[in-house]
Amino acid sequence: MDDTATIIPRNFCAEKTFLLIVVESAVNNSMRRQEIRETWGNTSVFNYPVFFQLHGHLKGMYYPPRKSRIQRYAEYLTKQDNNLLASVRVVFITGRSRDFKSLRELQVESDRHNDIIQESFIDSYNNLTLKTVMGLKNVNNRCYSTTAFVLKADDDTFVNVPNLVHILLGGTVPVIINSKRQPLKHQSRLSATSEILLGLKRLEARPLKDSSSKSYMPYYMFPNNRYPVCLSGGGYLMSMDVVQRLYVAAMQSKIVHMEDIYVTGICAKRAQIVPMHNALFAIYSSRYPCAYKQTIILQKSDGTAMHVLWEFVSNYSIKCPLHLKSDR
Repeated sequence: MDDTATIIPRNFCAEKTFLLIVVESAVNNSMRRQEIRETWGNTSVFNYPVFFQLHGHLKGMYYPPRKSRIQRYAEYLTKQDNNLLASVRVVFITGRSRDFKSLRELQVESDRHNDIIQESFIDSYNNLTLKTVMGLKNVNNRCYSTTAFVLKADDDTFVNVPNLVHILLGGTVPVIINSKRQPLKHQSRLSATSEILLGLKRLEARPLKDSSSKSYMPYYMFPNNRYPVCLSGGGYLMSMDVVQRLYVAAMQSKIVHMEDIYVTGICAKRAQIVPMHNALFAIYSSRYPCAYKQTIILQKSDGTAMHVLWEFVSNYSIKCPLHLKSDR
């Protein structure tokens, strides 16, 4: 497919990047994008050393990074004051608007921050699948040789970058408990370097036949009575080889408007990629502030400003207990 982006960051993916976070955002959501830049998206501050500020009081309750993975990804890591820093970049992808003023404002925003990808489709809920596929295309075409991992996220989510980097380096986050409210002795550690499609797994999902719902799936688009195993679309992690394979599969698959079903289900199945489950990709909001210190992705609650969550998470004097309270 030809290059269809109308805006692209200058020197996009010219440098080695351990983790590229692609945030899907509507054209008019400039405030959300700015909130992210000023909070968790400030990855020069919110980087790997913060993991130990968040969880140092729970030493022994989590696995450290694997030395073998630190060595493997050494070209993406730098050492500063005996702390490892990972090269992490956040970019936003949007579509177009029929409002010329919005488009002009987006161009000004792009010129200022150099973190906007804009594609030429009309930005709408039903075009979310197209937005993700265009994200896969841009990353595959421009970042394949310079980037190790890609996280797709939405602009209403809080991404705990230090926790994610720790997971990518083979460690674990100290939050998983059993029925006796004790840390599990055997937590899953990431060892794979390819074929990684990781997030919150959706099982036994069925097409919704209520035509009044935004999740309605007409029979002509998807005739089966059960979706393939997939991941929740609020946020999921991919190794770079998976980005390429999903994009190739998307070019060969009939598109449907349910983004998570299409990309992590239909396309993943065609590409013979098995989605992997990790409960720390908790795509829901929480009334328990410590949840934002102890997971990888959470939605922010309606009415809660991203800066309020950030003030809590970045207050490292607050030591959260090991377990998460249930508010589901």
